[in-house]
Amino acid sequence: MKRGNAALEDSDASDTCNKRSKTCSQLHFADAAPPPMTVTINEREYRLTQAFDTFWRWAGERHAIDEKRRAGLPSPWSTDPILASNKFCNAFRVLDRVSQYIVAEVIEKGPQRREEVTFRVLLFSTYTSIRTYETLRKNIQPFTWQAYKRANYERVLRDLYNKGTAIYTGAYQKPAPELGFAENFMNHLAFLEVLMRELPAQLRDAKYLADIFEYLLTYKSMGDFTAYQLVLNLSYSDVIHFCEHDFVVIGLGSRRGLQRCFRDAIPRSVEVDIVRWMQITQHEHFDRLGIKFNGLGPNGLPMMLCDIEHALCELDKYIRQCTKKSPGRAFVPSGKLGKLGKIRLPKAWSNKSRLVLRIKSQTEAEAEVLEKFIVESIEGHRMVDGVREFHVFWEGYSEDEATWEPEDSLMEDAPSVVRAYLKTIQGKC
Repeated sequence: MKRGNAALEDSDASDTCNKRSKTCSQLHFADAAPPPMTVTINEREYRLTQAFDTFWRWAGERHAIDEKRRAGLPSPWSTDPILASNKFCNAFRVLDRVSQYIVAEVIEKGPQRREEVTFRVLLFSTYTSIRTYETLRKNIQPFTWQAYKRANYERVLRDLYNKGTAIYTGAYQKPAPELGFAENFMNHLAFLEVLMRELPAQLRDAKYLADIFEYLLTYKSMGDFTAYQLVLNLSYSDVIHFCEHDFVVIGLGSRRGLQRCFRDAIPRSVEVDIVRWMQITQHEHFDRLGIKFNGLGPNGLPMMLCDIEHALCELDKYIRQCTKKSPGRAFVPSGKLGKLGKIRLPKAWSNKSRLVLRIKSQTEAEAEVLEKFIVESIEGHRMVDGVREFHVFWEGYSEDEATWEPEDSLMEDAPSVVRAYLKTIQGKC
C-alpha cells in the first residue's frame, strides 16, 4: 500500500540492513518485536508499523547520547552506527545548542521588559547565528530596543557582509521580504522593525498560542516553519505563558516520519491528534520496549509536543540512512556541552499559568486544514551517496520549507514535474 511522499517501506529498509550488518541500524531491524496491531485514537483505529517502535528507540538512544556527552564520557557515545556517523537533533529541542544559547544568552541577559525580550529573540531568530548575534551585542551599546537605531545595526551587519562573513546559518535560511533593500540582511532588519510595531502587544493579548502563530502567518515572508520556530523561541521566555502542550505545527519532515509509523494514510486533519496521543502515552511505549528514558532535567520531564514533532522528522532522516550504501563520515560534535547540572531550562517554565491547557476549539483548529502536499517546482539537484536528489518547492509552502527529495520517491508522486526538470538539465548532469 502506498503510504505518501518519500515513504520508505520498513521491510525494504530492514532487508538492506540485514545485508549490511556492520553498518546496519540497531534500532530498526527485521526481527524486532512488532508493536500492537492497532491503536485507537479519537475512536478511530490505526495500524502501526515497525517504524513506530523505531521512533521510541531512536528517542531513547539519542537522549542517552546527550546524557553521556554532558557527563563528560569519551566517544563513541552509541554503538548504533547510524547515530554514531550522522548528525541528529536532540530528543528535546531545548537541549540543542542553539536553543540553550537562546535561553542563557538571548533571553536571560538584558532587560526583562516584554518589548526588550521580544526584540532580542526576534533579532536572534532573524539570522539564527550565534556569531552574528554576539557581534551585534559586542559592537552596539546600549543593546536595547528602546535605544534602537537602524544605522547602528546596519553598520555592523554591512561590515560582516563586506568581509564575506556569513550572517545567517545554513540550517535556517529564510526568504527575505521586499522592503526596498538590495541585501537580504537589510530587508530582514527592516522586517524586524515592522514586527516590533505590533508583536509585543499581540503576545500580551493572545488567548491561545495558536493566535500568535496565525498572526505571524499574516506576513507574506513568514512560512509555517519559520513562524513555528519563532513561537517556540519566544515560549522559552516570560513574554508568553501557555502550556507546552497547547499547540503544534506538523512540518513536512515530521509528516513523513509520522506516515512511516502507520500502515494507512494519515489524513491531515488528524495528524495533531495522533501526535498528542504519542505525547500523552510516551511512558507506555518506553516501558513496553524496556527503554530507560530519564526525561529532561532534574524532574525528568517528558517529551513535549514540539519534541515529538521534531523527533518525527529525525526518524524520517534516520530510516533513510538505513538504505544508504555507507554510514557516511564520522559525526564530529560542533562544540562542548555543559554538564548535566548545567542544562539551562527556561525559568519561564515554572510559571503556574503554563499548567492550564488552552487549545482552540476543533472548528477553529481545522478551519484552515488544506491538502498542500503538492510539488510546485524543482529548482535544483545534487548527488548524495550516489543518489540524485531534487530541491523541491511545495505548493502552498514558503521557500524556507523547500526540501531535498530522492529521485525514486519523487518519480512515484510527481513524474511529470521530474521529467520536465530533467529536460532542462540535459547535457549538464
